[in-house]
Amino acid sequence: MTLPEPFTQTFDWLEAQGWGGIFTRLDQEAFSSRYLSIYPPDVRDEYGASFVLFRFEAGPPLHDPPPQAIARITTIAKIAGDGGTLSFWLDDDGKQWITVFNHGIPHVLTDDPIVALQFLAIGYSEPGALTDPNVTPLEAQYGDPITVPKAFQDFISATFGVSIPARASDLGIVIPPESAPDPLRAWLDEVMPEPEIGAIPGMTAENPYIVTPELREILGDAGVAALRRVYEFVIEEE
Repeated sequence: MTLPEPFTQTFDWLEAQGWGGIFTRLDQEAFSSRYLSIYPPDVRDEYGASFVLFRFEAGPPLHDPPPQAIARITTIAKIAGDGGTLSFWLDDDGKQWITVFNHGIPHVLTDDPIVALQFLAIGYSEPGALTDPNVTPLEAQYGDPITVPKAFQDFISATFGVSIPARASDLGIVIPPESAPDPLRAWLDEVMPEPEIGAIPGMTAENPYIVTPELREILGDAGVAALRRVYEFVIEEE
């Protein structure tokens, strides 16, 4: 697994702007506790701001992934309030893809890191929850205000000589329906067969989805609320 140079340049720039931080309820010394935002700290939590926090996590955002999934999937950003992520996936041919896990449902996004950065710069409220790439951020918000990451957009445009389009489809991005075939989905079906319903956290009272204080800080109120909409049995640790 490698970090593409455009991401390295982007992370260096964000850090130089002072747009980083540490999740206070996590281990302060752990690298995975650190994050970089695409907004200044005083704008990051504004209404309509895009949910994009770059941070490292080994493996996919799935329950109990096997070693081969951890070895060949690296998560580099949270891009939705419910824990949706941007991740790298190494396929059987040794090619590295940039992927999205939307509510745990994965799909290949692109093999071009600059296209992935353009996608994140468009300004969707939750890029990881996007299901229709043909809409603009304003249309995806049903007309509610959006907070455009203008400085981040300007950096991507100036550094890589590209424009920031109005919608994801302008980048050639296609988001397959949940039931559609996808290379990453097919690979995960091989290495992570569908568990019995009782083995899935949140599906039964005997095996609830447990939200730890650390997870709550990462997800926020909106993310926890989204979990409760998806899973019937969710409890929070004090």
